[in-house]
Amino acid sequence: MDENAVIEAVCAYLTQNGYEVEQRLHTTQQGIDIIARQASSGQRLYIEAKGATSSIEGSARFGKGFTASQVYDRVSKGIYAGLRLRAAHPDRAREDVGLAFPDTPQFRKLLEPVSKQLSDASLAVFLASPDGHVTRL
Repeated sequence: MDENAVIEAVCAYLTQNGYEVEQRLHTTQQGIDIIARQASSGQRLYIEAKGATSSIEGSARFGKGFTASQVYDRVSKGIYAGLRLRAAHPDRAREDVGLAFPDTPQFRKLLEPVSKQLSDASLAVFLASPDGHVTRL
């Protein structure tokens, strides 16, 4: 599941849960991957997404799952990007920040042990499965 598929699944989940997606980027674009606004409260949600395979056709990892060290790299960079988003959007009453990853055993192995710390930092974690189902860690 590449980053684009994670973004699509999370955007569908957010729409089903009362959010209006204002921005959805693809892997070739720079910026915040997902920006959504909750229709009822106006609260904004900023999400950094990461995938489990390359989305670049012709690359060595296209269509192949990342190795354990590559997953570690994706999770580490995702958490750092999420913390930077939180620093840029510190108003916890009006701004939420989240991370989105594929729902795989490798990603869960790295995220579950630090889920309380991510929550303490006000970083929501969304896990997307290949069938489009999204759960919150």
